[in-house]
Amino acid sequence: MKKFQIIDKFIGYRNKFDDTKLPPGALVSGSQNVLLNDGDKVSIRGGYEIHGAENAASNAIVASVEFETSRGDVIPMRCYDDEWEVRQTLDSSSATWVRLLDGLASVDFNFLEDAGYWDTTEAQNAMLGVNGSSNIYYWSGGMTTFASATSNTITKEGATAWGEEGFLTAGTRQVTIGGTTYTYTGGESTTTLTGVTPDPTVAGHAAGALVLQAVRVTANSTITGLPNTFANKTISIMSNQVWVGSGVSQEVYVSKVNDYEDFSFASPRIPGDGVLLTLNAPDPKFVVQDGTDTDEFMYVSAGKSQWYQSALRLSADLTNEELYIKRLKSSPQQGALVQSAIAKVKNAVAFVSFEPTFDTLGKVQNIPTTQNKPLSDPIKNDFDALDFTNAHVQFFRNSIYIAVPAENVVLIYNLQEGFWEAPQTLPIRRFAIIDDTLYGHSNANPETYKLFTGTSDRVVSGVGTAINAIAGFSYMDGGVRSWQKSLDEWYSELKISLSTTLSVQLNYDFTGATTIRTWDILGNNEDLLYANTPDGSLGKTKLGNQKLGGSGSDEDLSKLRQKYPLSKTNVDYYEIQPVYSSNDVGQSWEILALGGNVMIAPSDDPSIKK
Repeated sequence: MKKFQIIDKFIGYRNKFDDTKLPPGALVSGSQNVLLNDGDKVSIRGGYEIHGAENAASNAIVASVEFETSRGDVIPMRCYDDEWEVRQTLDSSSATWVRLLDGLASVDFNFLEDAGYWDTTEAQNAMLGVNGSSNIYYWSGGMTTFASATSNTITKEGATAWGEEGFLTAGTRQVTIGGTTYTYTGGESTTTLTGVTPDPTVAGHAAGALVLQAVRVTANSTITGLPNTFANKTISIMSNQVWVGSGVSQEVYVSKVNDYEDFSFASPRIPGDGVLLTLNAPDPKFVVQDGTDTDEFMYVSAGKSQWYQSALRLSADLTNEELYIKRLKSSPQQGALVQSAIAKVKNAVAFVSFEPTFDTLGKVQNIPTTQNKPLSDPIKNDFDALDFTNAHVQFFRNSIYIAVPAENVVLIYNLQEGFWEAPQTLPIRRFAIIDDTLYGHSNANPETYKLFTGTSDRVVSGVGTAINAIAGFSYMDGGVRSWQKSLDEWYSELKISLSTTLSVQLNYDFTGATTIRTWDILGNNEDLLYANTPDGSLGKTKLGNQKLGGSGSDEDLSKLRQKYPLSKTNVDYYEIQPVYSSNDVGQSWEILALGGNVMIAPSDDPSIKK
């Protein structure tokens, strides 16, 4: 009886150690567009399809955020060229992106995270952003549809009042309809705005036209940083005090509590006042994290090597407030690369450093001080080779995603299993979580994509492009490195769709130096399949994989086993590398197990005895 040496446990992707010394079942350099799914199977990744209109313009989406309003809406935003767009969310099925603001000198925005800033005057939250100018941009998320107008009023559709839809009730306030901006002075508690200028009847807006709250722009009035202008590059918030940093100044300004426009403070400083911090380097990046007990603190990375921990704490008598700031011990080049390369991951902070490495910063059990933990060492060669300019880090469902837009690459760290996935070739600049699903904003066009869906890339009008998927495994030496082996059969156990052609390549010795054997596995080869045509009855079809009462589709995966004969072309070898690949649209496959009937060669190899 033949004794196959089978691998059915896969251990993620490695790119640091010699491929011939890794444990069996590791994916190695050259692998791409495959994932270890929840069933411990190596599978081709899903594709991506456009979310919204196709746009071939050569403008990357350089900034984005998902604004969680206090009304329960989540409004995705994106910026490119000179435009700031939001997704129209009045219809949950809509994938329409609409212009909120254009003519911007820079759209290199940094926004607050998630729920943004709480406006105590409006009793609702707002999103704040900065773009390297001396302005702070404020948007309340107000969005509704137009019903009618008179010479000085605008009436909305529906029974809810304007204020209930997020429109502002105080200060100078404006709405935009079809690119025209109107100022109003009252009526927010009703369905009709009053004191509207200019005359809204002139434009002849149609019923159902989208109405957006206009962006409010506030110039720095209490920031006097050096050099001549304090350019607002980064922004964050803690305890409803806004932190602003500049790319050209070592100073960090913190606003008064509940007032993002006022960064002034008295001497001596009283609780709730603004704050001025002076760091040892410019270009601060911010991330808020939980501290001891119930306190929050701000991590600040400045320059290329510095990390700080800062918080505002009341004195024991509650009359004064202490500014606590401590510089953390960090090595050279261990600062965060850019603001977008930092993400909160549960109780830690994950970031791409200048070195570059991918590290976490946070508390470790039984260790009282903040610890830095490197994660990227198993794929060090990839990190050394890639250009991480404008990288974006996103945590989603127990995995950390790193967009490397300069390389058209996405790296994925499986936090639950503690390993890296093979690199993914995806044209992503920014990630977004929309409708509880991972999306990516393009690094080349004003387009947004739903990721890991379907069996083709960039699906437009039902037509997609091929996914070039390669699963290259570590070399197998049969447990005896120093003796030659022979192989007469290769075993593959898969799940595969009928339309798939999966190529198999065996590299005999390093890089196929001795020989290379190739063949194809066809998903429609009935002799190899272990599947019956389902009849749709309960108990005969796995729930969730087959429509009840239906016959299914050609893309349902079937079990396939193959023993491919190699005896006629048998050669002796020391180590062998299996590589599975496909490069076409509509391919779907999963590797469950692989291996060969390996035999020790009958005689020693005299050619290496020198």
